[in-house]
Amino acid sequence: MPQPYWNHVCYGLREVLRTSPECGRCARRGAFVGWQLAWWEALRVYHYVHGLNPIGPHREFADRLFAGMRSPCTRCGGRAILTLGDGSAWRSCPKCEGTGGIWNRRFAEIDAARHQVVARWPSPVTQEPAMGADTTTGPRSGAVHDRVPRGDAASQAIYERGREAWAHATVRARHTVPRRSAIPRRKGYSSHGLKLADVQRAFAEAEQLLGTTWQLKGRGHCRRVSLDARYSSYAARGAARSWAWITPHGSMSARRLMPRAIVKQAAKVLGVPARVLISREF
Repeated sequence: MPQPYWNHVCYGLREVLRTSPECGRCARRGAFVGWQLAWWEALRVYHYVHGLNPIGPHREFADRLFAGMRSPCTRCGGRAILTLGDGSAWRSCPKCEGTGGIWNRRFAEIDAARHQVVARWPSPVTQEPAMGADTTTGPRSGAVHDRVPRGDAASQAIYERGREAWAHATVRARHTVPRRSAIPRRKGYSSHGLKLADVQRAFAEAEQLLGTTWQLKGRGHCRRVSLDARYSSYAARGAARSWAWITPHGSMSARRLMPRAIVKQAAKVLGVPARVLISREF
């Protein structure tokens, strides 16, 4: 879960970033600089982008090979996320897909560099960093998070809501499928390797097979789920008459919900577990 950061200058007259609006030494309020990825999320992003474990003796060699191959994203400035409005909300940068940069080399050259690293340090270097079961998997693409009210206590509200959202995210992460790396990444394919056009067709087939009569709202509604952001829009186009915008009980915002049976059938058509497509059940 990204966290809000404040810039403090009293630490030996040098600037440091902290997640608290007040300095721990002088108690003065720092300057809000925006939302940034937590350190464990930065590690996950590295693995997602490079297909390599970010920690280990191979890292220095890998950094030399990949040097200059990625250009910082011009929209987020390399932060991977965007701070919105008055700073009370954030979202994953849509231009760089929440990675902070864009490859500027051909996929063949990128893949060749990665294979050099793997050849010198076999399989462990490709493993995802072991961050434990209670860490988050990173921001969801396109989602807006952590809206808080305006006011004189806005900075503290940002901080408290960020902490609260992080706690909820750790619970969700235990049921979340880790993102697989995709190097090279092909246009029109997800990071799971699914062709997005096939996802849309699979949901169209599922809707045609199971029908469009579903009770998504009210008491006695069917089992319903929200979809992973990578597939939600394609699923909605495929099963256009089998979803609705709904604000579930206890939720602060509307979500696109779809019958779980439709998603399971589409997953069966695609040949993947349903959990790959599902974000959360409501």
